[in-house]
Amino acid sequence: MRKLTSLALLFTLAATFAFAQDGFTPAKVAAIERAANSEQHAEKADNYKISMRLGDTIYNCVVNAPVQTFMDWTTTKSFPAKLSADGKTLSVKVTSGEIIDMKVKGKKKVG
Repeated sequence: MRKLTSLALLFTLAATFAFAQDGFTPAKVAAIERAANSEQHAEKADNYKISMRLGDTIYNCVVNAPVQTFMDWTTTKSFPAKLSADGKTLSVKVTSGEIIDMKVKGKKKVG
């Protein structure tokens, strides 16, 4: 039993270190919604409003990306994320391995 517990702990630690490489840390999706479409502005057809919880802060972001990017996104799902030094961009590694940059429009501390 002790070996099984040790093995589980080892896998958990390895997964945590792999997840946090390159300055990326786990961030949970707090909310996601597709922004309203505008017939006059077709380029805004793939706009999304996404709230991500990183540590004790929720970042409200906007991003323009294809719908396929967010097909498997649900609330409480975690993705590796990194906040830019100026706090204006949240970079998220999506399931495909691609990194999407979301513009931070606001943030709120949660307790």
